[in-house]
Amino acid sequence: NYLTEEDIIIMSHPPYSPDLAPCDYWLNDYIKRNLTDQPDEKSLARAVSKVMKKVPKEEFRKTFDKLLERMELCINNHGDYFEHLIK
Repeated sequence: NYLTEEDIIIMSHPPYSPDLAPCDYWLNDYIKRNLTDQPDEKSLARAVSKVMKKVPKEEFRKTFDKLLERMELCINNHGDYFEHLIK
């Protein structure tokens, strides 16, 4: 197993926490900001795919760095709400 070989500690993750879900704290807003009005569902699906294919790698890196920060805040706050602690 790659994670074990690289001495990466596997931590449990809450079943669902919007504070720890990149889709909630980043992706949905990113798509909305980069999307134009679409006439129908099929056009919307194509437009979303196009936006997703153009997301810079740096944007993903920053997002997952934020995820690590958010995980630390969650742990340090004993799983309680921590959104107000995010800078």
